Amino acid sequence: MSYLIDAPIEVLHLILYNIDQQSDLYQCALVNKSLYAATNPLLWREPKKEAGCKRREHSISFWLLRSFRQARIHGLHATSLGHYIRILFIEICTPLQDMRQVINNIPLVEELVIRVTTMNDKDIERIARKCPKLKRLSLGNFEDSSDCSLDSLRHCTNLRELSIITGDRTNHRLTSIKHDRLEKLKLITNGWSYGFSLELPFSNIPTLTHLDLDSLAAAYFRHYRTLPSPTFFPGLTNLRISMFYDAVTGNEPVVSFFKAHPLIDTLTINNLKIDSTIMTSLATDLVHLKCLTLIDNGCLPSFTMALPLVENLNLLHCSINVPSTVCMATLFPNLHYIHVSKHYSHLSRKSSNIMGDDPQSDKLTIESITQLTYLDFASYDSVPDDLKVHLPRRTDGKLVNQDLQHIRKTAVGLAWIDC
Repeated sequence: MSYLIDAPIEVLHLILYNIDQQSDLYQCALVNKSLYAATNPLLWREPKKEAGCKRREHSISFWLLRSFRQARIHGLHATSLGHYIRILFIEICTPLQDMRQVINNIPLVEELVIRVTTMNDKDIERIARKCPKLKRLSLGNFEDSSDCSLDSLRHCTNLRELSIITGDRTNHRLTSIKHDRLEKLKLITNGWSYGFSLELPFSNIPTLTHLDLDSLAAAYFRHYRTLPSPTFFPGLTNLRISMFYDAVTGNEPVVSFFKAHPLIDTLTINNLKIDSTIMTSLATDLVHLKCLTLIDNGCLPSFTMALPLVENLNLLHCSINVPSTVCMATLFPNLHYIHVSKHYSHLSRKSSNIMGDDPQSDKLTIESITQLTYLDFASYDSVPDDLKVHLPRRTDGKLVNQDLQHIRKTAVGLAWIDC
């Protein structure tokens, strides 16, 4: 008779990788030595603490360092426990010295999120030197940064995703983004960015496919307006731009950017006043556009030109009238379904001129003016089969908010209006 514990450790790993709960993995580790050896790397792959971090002893770094020391004292492993860590979140309450010691002990980490705000240039250099396998890095504010604060990241040859929370020295800390292998870059403004004199800090990244300018778009496009519209990111396919507190930049530089980056197929525009010029640019310049999301853009002008490839349209907190809605049937041939959220104010409902007060009447009205199938998403069974992309069926058959968000992001052929 053969037993599970006699299986090769590679087979045990394949089995254990399908266990979702950390508590279940922990129980497996207590069975015997063989399962302990197979489970331990998975338990340490992404160490977490559920409790909120307010003091040093609440932080995951504190407990990691304590575990490292205990393992060395008792000689539990020939391999350091830190070598198993692949994903790590270092909280804001972590002392700088603790963070540095942890970085020294996790040489194989692939994803690192650091919210410690007192880091300096040497700490960035330490990360680049001690974590050569790093693929994804998210950094909080640096209080002591120079023009070269991020320059050392070029030594992380595996780094593909970089997210940075910037502060009041945005131009200093961004000028040194010179990594020529980045694929995804996200810049978050932690403060008022309108007055910044942002120089062109992260140009000429030929491998970049995703650019997210969260609240930093206004400063970026003010500078971009002064340039001869060069193509900085020839492979850019995913763009998100968000203005901060209705910052005024004008739509001309945005349109120029669209013209210079025609491969964009996924676009999100947040908090920007959209005029007919941008509407036209979506159709004429972004000829590969498949997913379009407009958020908090006020009253949208009518769509006047066809967007033949768009298969996912999200209009969130924008005012849209009947003529614009009717256009969906003629100008968006890849849209087959429409959902209008019922969770918005009476004022928005009046301005949208789409919905009434009777659900059945809403369905008849929308289907008659758009020739699209109206979906109410009342239950799992109300979702067409071609929209159920890895959508779980829950025991009561209902859809929770997480399911609705999944449908909104993944459904192909769906227009989602949330006024």
